[in-house]
Amino acid sequence: MRTVRSAAFVSLCILVVAAILVPAARAQRTPPVDWRAKDARTVAQQKINTRVLAAIYHRRGDAKVVDLSAPGEAIQVDRHGRALVDVRALVRPALEKKIKALGGLVMSTSRTYDSIVGWVPLQTLERLAADPSVRAIEPAQ
Repeated sequence: MRTVRSAAFVSLCILVVAAILVPAARAQRTPPVDWRAKDARTVAQQKINTRVLAAIYHRRGDAKVVDLSAPGEAIQVDRHGRALVDVRALVRPALEKKIKALGGLVMSTSRTYDSIVGWVPLQTLERLAADPSVRAIEPAQ
């Protein structure tokens, strides 16, 4: 009788340990939600900061805005739907011309820091990010 109880107790302990360890091991293998959302993005969208991309989706009325809700301050958007962004790329006249052609206003450029700060319409930021010379688009500070 004593060995039956001992065997039952050991079996119960093994089940409890398995019930705790198996879900913990699965949780470590599952990537965070933000990574899966980033993997689903196009190459151009991956160049755009998450907060800026969330503002683009919000402007479109896209449901993806829930997946990309980013902590921090909101980006600056003017009454014309243009966001104040920092475009990280080699500063070239052709790129400045492209920003203006997309409806943007260049506020400042820095060849030293490979940066163009300007007001660019949210709806055209993905087209700008698709340019091979653009490395990143972030909120301007």
